[in-house]
Amino acid sequence: MKILLNAWMRAVDSAAIDRCGIPSIVLMENAAKAAAAFFSAEFPRNRFPDCLVLAGKGNNGGDGLAIGRLLLERGYAVHFLLLAPPDRISPDARTNYDIIRALGSDIEIIASAAKLKKILAACAANETFLVDAMFGTGLASPLTPGLYAETIEAVNNSGIPVAAVDIPSGLGENFAPGAGIHFRARVTAALHSLKWAHLNPDGSPDCGKIRVLDIGIPLDLENDKEHFIRLTEPADFKVLLARRKAAAHKGAFGHVLVVAGSGEKPGAGILASYAALKSGAGLCTAAVSMRNRDLYVLAHPEVMTLPFEKPEELSGRMGEFSCILAGPGMGDRLSTLNTVSLLLKESRQPIILDADALNVLQGQTGLLKTRGSLPLVLTPHPGEFARLTGKAIKEVQENRLALAREFAMTHQVFLVLKGHRTLTATPEGRVWVNQTGNPGMATAGSGDVLGGMIAGFIAQFYPYQQMEMILAAAVFLHGYAGDLAARQTGEMGLTASDMIAFIPKSVLKINEFHSPFLGS
Repeated sequence: MKILLNAWMRAVDSAAIDRCGIPSIVLMENAAKAAAAFFSAEFPRNRFPDCLVLAGKGNNGGDGLAIGRLLLERGYAVHFLLLAPPDRISPDARTNYDIIRALGSDIEIIASAAKLKKILAACAANETFLVDAMFGTGLASPLTPGLYAETIEAVNNSGIPVAAVDIPSGLGENFAPGAGIHFRARVTAALHSLKWAHLNPDGSPDCGKIRVLDIGIPLDLENDKEHFIRLTEPADFKVLLARRKAAAHKGAFGHVLVVAGSGEKPGAGILASYAALKSGAGLCTAAVSMRNRDLYVLAHPEVMTLPFEKPEELSGRMGEFSCILAGPGMGDRLSTLNTVSLLLKESRQPIILDADALNVLQGQTGLLKTRGSLPLVLTPHPGEFARLTGKAIKEVQENRLALAREFAMTHQVFLVLKGHRTLTATPEGRVWVNQTGNPGMATAGSGDVLGGMIAGFIAQFYPYQQMEMILAAAVFLHGYAGDLAARQTGEMGLTASDMIAFIPKSVLKINEFHSPFLGS
C-alpha cells in the first residue's frame, strides 16, 4: 500500500485529470460517495441524526460540501458551515455550493469563532457529528492564532465527534503534530492513499480510525521509482513464506553468527540467537566469552557457541557464516568498537549492527564506508539514531522519514529506524513503513529479538531475494508476533521471550492479518 507525500499526491491527482481525462469534479464526487458511505457506517443515523459540515475554501471544502449533500440524501439533518465567502472558494467547491443551494439547503458563513461556538452549543454532542473539510493536506506550516485555530479549538472542546476528510485539519507532513493545533478526529477518510501526516509521530492517534478510500485514480499513475514509501503488507513478501522443499536440509537455510552479550548483559545475545533460529535460520552460532558460554548452552542448546575474548580471534572465521549480527548487550567499550571495526573491514557477508555496535560509532560513522557496496544494515532506536547523527531525540522523532532516508542514502546502508511505525530505508531512498506492533513491545529485549529475526531472514533468503523485502518482512513479522502474543498475555506483561514464542505463529497466521487502514 502506497504512502504519498503531499507533492506526490498532487502530481498523481493532476495526472488523473490531465493525462487520463478524468474531470476533477468526478474525482470529488467519487471521494464524496466513498466518504459518505464510511461516515454513515461509523455514525449511523439512528444514533447521530445531525451532521455539521465545516468546509474551507479549497477542494477539501468542496469534498465536504459534496459529502454533506450525499448525507442529506441518506436522511441526515445536515447543517453546512463555510469558512469563506462563496466567491472565494475553488471552482469545484463552488459547483457543490450551487447544487446545495439549488436543493434548498442553507449554507452559513462562519466569520468568527464566537458564531461557531453558538452553533456548537445548540447541538446535542451525543447525537451530532462534524465533518472536518477545512484544509486536508494543504497546510505547509502549523496554524497560527486566528479564526482557523479558534475554530478547531472550539470543536475539540465541544465533545462533538469529528469525521475528517483526508487528514484532520491542522496536521501536516512537514511539522510535528504538537507544533500547532489540529482536530482530534474519531475517524478519517484517507482519499486514494495514506499520507505521511497520518503516520507522523503522535499524528495517527488524532486521526482515529483511518480508512483508505478508492476515489477512481488509476494506481499505475504512481511512479515506483519516484513515489516509493510503502506500507508493508503480507503480499509484499509472500514469496518468503513458501513451503520448503521436502529434501531441504539445515545448510540450505543459512548460518547466523551473533556477536553479542557481555558479563553485564548476557541475555541480549541469547534472545537474538534464539530469535534467529525461530525465524528459520538453519544454524546459529553465538560468539561469546567463555564466562557466558554455559548460559547460552543452558538457555537454548540449539545455539552453538564460538568462544572469543579478543576481536582478532574472529578474524578468518567470518567466511563460515551467511550473515553476522553484532551489538546486542556488548557494552559501550573500546573492545566493542574494535570488534565492529574488524567485522566491517574483513567480513564479506551481510552485517547487521544493533545496540552497542551502533553506540560505539558515535563520531565514527566514517567506518561505515569501509563496507563499500557490501550489504550493511543498521537497526537503531531513536536514541541510538540521535547519537549516530548528532541530533536531539526530539528532532529525530519529528523528522523520522526525512532523516532516515537521508542517512541511508548518504552512507549507502539499509536503515531500520525502530519505533511506532518502524521505517526501513534503503540506499536508494525507498522506504517501507511497518503497520504491526503494539505498546507492549516497548520492553527489554524487544530490539534484540528483531535483530535476531533480521539475521535469520537474511541468512535464509539473501542474495536470492531483495534485501529491502527481507528487512520489511522481518520487521512486519516481529510486530505481528508481538500482536499475537499480546492477545494472549496482554500488553502490560508482554516480554521479549513471549515474542520469540510467537514468531512461528506469525507466519502460520499471516493470512488472518487485516490492515487497520482498510475496510473489512
